[in-house]
Amino acid sequence: MQPPQAPVRLGQIWPKGFAGRLWETVAFSSRRIRRRPVGAPQPVWSRGLTLLLFCGAVCVALLFTIDSKVMNFMLSNRNGFTAWLAWLSDIGKSEWYLVPALLVYLATAAADWRGVGHGVKARLVTLFGQAAFVFGMVAFTGIAVNIVKLFFGRARPAFYGEYGAYHFDPFVVTRYSSSFPSGHATTIGTVAAILMIWFPRHWLAIGIVGLALSALRIPAAAHYPSDITAGFLFGLIVTIVAARFFAVRRVGFRLVAGKLLPAAVGFGRRKRAVR
Repeated sequence: MQPPQAPVRLGQIWPKGFAGRLWETVAFSSRRIRRRPVGAPQPVWSRGLTLLLFCGAVCVALLFTIDSKVMNFMLSNRNGFTAWLAWLSDIGKSEWYLVPALLVYLATAAADWRGVGHGVKARLVTLFGQAAFVFGMVAFTGIAVNIVKLFFGRARPAFYGEYGAYHFDPFVVTRYSSSFPSGHATTIGTVAAILMIWFPRHWLAIGIVGLALSALRIPAAAHYPSDITAGFLFGLIVTIVAARFFAVRRVGFRLVAGKLLPAAVGFGRRKRAVR
Protein backbone atom coordinates (compact mmCIF):
# COMPACT_ATOMS: atom_id res chain seq x y z
CA MET A 1 0.00 0.00 0.00
CA GLN A 2 1.43 3.33 -1.04
CA PRO A 3 1.64 6.12 1.57
CA PRO A 4 -0.86 8.97 1.11
CA GLN A 5 0.47 11.81 -0.99
CA ALA A 6 0.62 15.33 0.36
CA PRO A 7 -1.89 17.72 -1.21
CA VAL A 8 -0.53 19.66 -4.15
CA ARG A 9 -0.64 23.41 -3.77
CA LEU A 10 -1.40 25.74 -6.63
CA GLY A 11 1.88 27.51 -5.93
CA GLN A 12 3.70 24.27 -6.74
CA ILE A 13 1.81 23.80 -10.01
CA TRP A 14 1.91 27.42 -11.16
CA PRO A 15 5.08 28.06 -13.13
CA LYS A 16 7.64 30.16 -11.34
CA GLY A 17 8.54 33.52 -12.74
CA PHE A 18 6.21 36.47 -13.28
CA ALA A 19 2.94 34.54 -12.98
CA GLY A 20 4.13 32.39 -10.09
CA ARG A 21 5.34 35.29 -7.98
CA LEU A 22 2.17 37.22 -8.78
CA TRP A 23 0.02 34.34 -7.58
CA GLU A 24 2.00 33.89 -4.36
CA THR A 25 1.84 37.59 -3.49
CA VAL A 26 -1.89 37.89 -4.18
CA ALA A 27 -2.63 34.73 -2.16
CA PHE A 28 -0.58 36.02 0.78
CA SER A 29 -2.28 39.44 0.78
CA SER A 30 -5.76 37.91 0.55
CA ARG A 31 -5.07 35.80 3.64
CA ARG A 32 -3.98 38.92 5.53
CA ILE A 33 -7.17 40.75 4.60
CA ARG A 34 -9.43 37.90 5.72
CA ARG A 35 -7.85 37.52 9.13
CA ARG A 36 -9.55 38.76 12.29
CA PRO A 37 -8.73 42.10 13.91
CA VAL A 38 -5.39 42.13 15.71
CA GLY A 39 -5.05 43.20 19.33
CA ALA A 40 -7.72 44.89 21.44
CA PRO A 41 -11.03 45.51 19.63
CA GLN A 42 -11.11 48.92 17.96
CA PRO A 43 -14.06 50.50 16.16
CA VAL A 44 -13.95 50.95 12.42
CA TRP A 45 -16.70 53.57 12.54
CA SER A 46 -15.89 56.59 14.70
CA ARG A 47 -17.58 59.72 15.99
CA GLY A 48 -15.63 61.72 13.46
CA LEU A 49 -17.22 59.75 10.64
CA THR A 50 -20.67 60.34 12.13
CA LEU A 51 -19.98 64.07 12.29
CA LEU A 52 -18.63 64.11 8.75
CA LEU A 53 -21.66 62.21 7.46
CA PHE A 54 -24.10 64.50 9.27
CA CYS A 55 -22.43 67.74 8.13
CA GLY A 56 -22.17 66.38 4.59
CA ALA A 57 -25.86 65.47 4.51
CA VAL A 58 -26.77 68.98 5.67
CA CYS A 59 -24.59 70.53 2.94
CA VAL A 60 -26.16 68.31 0.27
CA ALA A 61 -29.66 69.27 1.46
CA LEU A 62 -28.83 72.98 1.40
CA LEU A 63 -27.26 72.80 -2.06
CA PHE A 64 -30.27 70.86 -3.29
CA THR A 65 -32.38 74.01 -2.80
CA ILE A 66 -30.21 76.06 -5.18
CA ASP A 67 -29.51 73.40 -7.84
CA SER A 68 -32.04 74.89 -10.23
CA LYS A 69 -30.72 78.45 -9.98
CA VAL A 70 -27.10 77.39 -10.38
CA MET A 71 -27.77 75.25 -13.44
CA ASN A 72 -29.98 77.90 -15.00
CA PHE A 73 -27.07 80.33 -14.70
CA MET A 74 -24.57 77.85 -16.12
CA LEU A 75 -26.70 76.95 -19.12
CA SER A 76 -27.32 80.63 -19.84
CA ASN A 77 -23.61 81.49 -19.84
CA ARG A 78 -21.93 78.91 -22.05
CA ASN A 79 -18.64 80.07 -23.57
CA GLY A 80 -15.12 78.95 -24.37
CA PHE A 81 -14.07 79.12 -20.72
CA THR A 82 -16.83 76.80 -19.56
CA ALA A 83 -15.93 74.45 -22.42
CA TRP A 84 -12.34 74.38 -21.14
CA LEU A 85 -13.58 73.67 -17.62
CA ALA A 86 -15.70 70.84 -19.00
CA TRP A 87 -12.61 69.35 -20.63
CA LEU A 88 -10.63 69.73 -17.39
CA SER A 89 -13.38 67.96 -15.44
CA ASP A 90 -12.33 64.70 -17.08
CA ILE A 91 -9.72 64.51 -14.32
CA GLY A 92 -12.46 62.66 -12.46
CA LYS A 93 -12.44 59.72 -14.88
CA SER A 94 -11.54 56.54 -13.03
CA GLU A 95 -9.15 55.22 -15.68
CA TRP A 96 -6.64 57.97 -14.84
CA TYR A 97 -6.14 56.21 -11.50
CA LEU A 98 -7.03 52.60 -12.22
CA VAL A 99 -4.44 52.04 -14.95
CA PRO A 100 -1.35 53.43 -13.11
CA ALA A 101 -2.39 51.69 -9.88
CA LEU A 102 -2.83 48.38 -11.69
CA LEU A 103 0.57 48.68 -13.37
CA VAL A 104 2.33 49.41 -10.08
CA TYR A 105 0.43 46.57 -8.41
CA LEU A 106 1.40 44.02 -11.05
CA ALA A 107 5.01 45.18 -11.15
CA THR A 108 5.47 44.96 -7.38
CA ALA A 109 3.43 41.78 -6.97
CA ALA A 110 5.47 39.93 -9.58
CA ALA A 111 8.83 41.24 -8.38
CA ASP A 112 11.25 38.75 -6.81
CA TRP A 113 11.51 40.03 -3.23
CA ARG A 114 13.84 37.28 -2.02
CA GLY A 115 17.12 38.72 -3.23
CA VAL A 116 16.70 42.28 -1.98
CA GLY A 117 17.56 43.97 1.27
CA HIS A 118 15.13 44.75 4.06
CA GLY A 119 14.79 48.42 3.07
CA VAL A 120 13.98 47.64 -0.57
CA LYS A 121 11.57 44.90 0.47
CA ALA A 122 9.77 47.32 2.80
CA ARG A 123 9.34 49.80 -0.04
CA LEU A 124 8.04 47.08 -2.35
CA VAL A 125 5.52 45.99 0.28
CA THR A 126 4.33 49.57 0.71
CA LEU A 127 4.00 50.16 -3.03
CA PHE A 128 2.20 46.85 -3.50
CA GLY A 129 -0.28 47.43 -0.70
CA GLN A 130 -1.07 51.05 -1.53
CA ALA A 131 -1.38 50.40 -5.26
CA ALA A 132 -3.82 47.58 -4.49
CA PHE A 133 -5.78 49.89 -2.21
CA VAL A 134 -5.97 52.67 -4.82
CA PHE A 135 -7.11 50.29 -7.54
CA GLY A 136 -9.57 48.49 -5.29
CA MET A 137 -11.17 51.61 -3.84
CA VAL A 138 -11.48 53.51 -7.13
CA ALA A 139 -13.06 50.44 -8.70
CA PHE A 140 -15.30 49.67 -5.71
CA THR A 141 -16.62 53.19 -5.17
CA GLY A 142 -17.15 53.57 -8.93
CA ILE A 143 -19.32 50.45 -9.03
CA ALA A 144 -21.08 51.30 -5.75
CA VAL A 145 -22.03 54.82 -6.81
CA ASN A 146 -23.61 53.49 -10.00
CA ILE A 147 -25.77 51.24 -7.85
CA VAL A 148 -26.72 54.18 -5.64
CA LYS A 149 -27.70 56.16 -8.73
CA LEU A 150 -30.41 53.58 -9.46
CA PHE A 151 -32.16 54.37 -6.17
CA PHE A 152 -32.52 58.04 -7.12
CA GLY A 153 -32.72 58.14 -10.91
CA ARG A 154 -32.20 61.89 -11.03
CA ALA A 155 -32.35 63.48 -14.48
CA ARG A 156 -29.09 64.97 -15.69
CA PRO A 157 -28.70 68.70 -16.41
CA ALA A 158 -28.68 67.88 -20.12
CA PHE A 159 -32.44 67.39 -19.72
CA TYR A 160 -32.91 70.47 -17.54
CA GLY A 161 -35.14 72.17 -20.09
CA GLU A 162 -37.40 69.14 -20.34
CA TYR A 163 -37.52 67.84 -16.77
CA GLY A 164 -36.07 70.60 -14.59
CA ALA A 165 -33.63 70.07 -11.73
CA TYR A 166 -35.83 67.91 -9.53
CA HIS A 167 -37.01 65.04 -11.69
CA PHE A 168 -36.43 61.60 -10.18
CA ASP A 169 -37.19 58.28 -11.80
CA PRO A 170 -35.83 55.54 -9.49
CA PHE A 171 -34.85 52.10 -10.79
CA VAL A 172 -35.07 53.19 -14.41
CA VAL A 173 -31.81 52.59 -16.28
CA THR A 174 -31.52 55.29 -18.92
CA ARG A 175 -28.84 57.74 -19.95
CA TYR A 176 -30.69 60.71 -18.49
CA SER A 177 -31.41 59.34 -14.99
CA SER A 178 -27.90 59.01 -13.52
CA SER A 179 -27.11 62.43 -12.11
CA PHE A 180 -27.13 61.83 -8.35
CA PRO A 181 -24.50 61.26 -6.99
CA SER A 182 -21.74 62.26 -9.41
CA GLY A 183 -19.45 59.41 -10.45
CA HIS A 184 -16.58 61.76 -11.32
CA ALA A 185 -16.86 63.43 -7.90
CA THR A 186 -16.91 60.02 -6.23
CA THR A 187 -13.62 59.09 -7.91
CA ILE A 188 -12.03 62.38 -6.87
CA GLY A 189 -13.36 61.96 -3.33
CA THR A 190 -11.81 58.50 -3.21
CA VAL A 191 -8.44 59.75 -4.44
CA ALA A 192 -8.61 62.74 -2.08
CA ALA A 193 -9.17 60.42 0.90
CA ILE A 194 -6.15 58.33 -0.09
CA LEU A 195 -3.97 61.42 -0.46
CA MET A 196 -5.18 62.69 2.92
CA ILE A 197 -4.09 59.42 4.49
CA TRP A 198 -0.73 59.55 2.74
CA PHE A 199 -0.12 63.20 3.56
CA PRO A 200 -2.16 63.94 6.72
CA ARG A 201 -0.53 67.31 7.34
CA HIS A 202 -2.12 68.62 4.16
CA TRP A 203 -5.55 67.02 4.55
CA LEU A 204 -7.43 70.34 4.44
CA ALA A 205 -5.70 71.58 1.27
CA ILE A 206 -6.22 68.20 -0.40
CA GLY A 207 -9.90 68.26 0.50
CA ILE A 208 -10.40 71.79 -0.83
CA VAL A 209 -8.59 71.08 -4.09
CA GLY A 210 -10.46 67.80 -4.52
CA LEU A 211 -13.84 69.42 -3.98
CA ALA A 212 -12.92 72.24 -6.37
CA LEU A 213 -11.93 69.74 -9.07
CA SER A 214 -15.17 67.85 -8.50
CA ALA A 215 -17.13 71.08 -8.91
CA LEU A 216 -15.85 71.42 -12.49
CA ARG A 217 -18.69 69.08 -13.46
CA ILE A 218 -21.11 71.95 -12.75
CA PRO A 219 -19.89 74.32 -15.53
CA ALA A 220 -19.64 71.22 -17.70
CA ALA A 221 -23.43 70.98 -17.24
CA ALA A 222 -23.00 67.34 -16.27
CA HIS A 223 -24.13 67.54 -12.64
CA TYR A 224 -25.87 69.75 -10.10
CA PRO A 225 -24.04 71.09 -7.00
CA SER A 226 -25.77 68.58 -4.70
CA ASP A 227 -24.70 65.74 -7.03
CA ILE A 228 -21.09 66.86 -6.73
CA THR A 229 -21.07 67.18 -2.95
CA ALA A 230 -22.85 63.86 -2.44
CA GLY A 231 -20.48 62.04 -4.79
CA PHE A 232 -17.36 63.55 -3.26
CA LEU A 233 -18.49 62.69 0.27
CA PHE A 234 -19.49 59.18 -0.79
CA GLY A 235 -16.02 58.42 -2.17
CA LEU A 236 -14.33 60.14 0.77
CA ILE A 237 -16.25 58.38 3.55
CA VAL A 238 -16.27 54.90 1.98
CA THR A 239 -12.51 55.08 1.43
CA ILE A 240 -11.79 56.21 4.98
CA VAL A 241 -13.98 53.43 6.37
CA ALA A 242 -12.18 50.87 4.21
CA ALA A 243 -8.76 52.14 5.33
CA ARG A 244 -9.84 51.95 8.97
CA PHE A 245 -11.14 48.40 8.36
CA PHE A 246 -7.71 47.36 7.09
CA ALA A 247 -6.00 49.30 9.89
CA VAL A 248 -7.83 47.26 12.52
CA ARG A 249 -6.35 44.17 10.85
CA ARG A 250 -2.97 45.89 10.48
CA VAL A 251 -2.96 45.47 6.73
CA GLY A 252 -1.33 48.45 5.05
CA PHE A 253 -2.68 50.93 7.61
CA ARG A 254 -2.75 51.57 11.35
CA LEU A 255 -5.18 53.55 13.48
CA VAL A 256 -3.96 56.77 15.08
CA ALA A 257 -5.36 57.57 18.52
CA GLY A 258 -7.82 60.44 18.39
CA LYS A 259 -7.57 60.77 14.60
CA LEU A 260 -10.19 60.13 11.94
CA LEU A 261 -7.65 59.25 9.29
CA PRO A 262 -5.56 56.10 9.74
CA ALA A 263 -1.88 56.19 8.87
CA ALA A 264 -0.48 54.36 5.87
CA VAL A 265 2.26 51.94 6.90
CA GLY A 266 5.56 52.97 5.32
CA PHE A 267 4.59 56.65 4.93
CA GLY A 268 5.88 59.52 7.00
CA ARG A 269 8.85 57.76 8.52
CA ARG A 270 11.46 60.20 9.74
CA LYS A 271 14.99 59.77 8.55
CA ARG A 272 17.66 59.42 11.17
CA ALA A 273 19.79 62.49 11.59
CA VAL A 274 23.31 62.17 10.25
CA ARG A 275 25.90 63.04 12.86
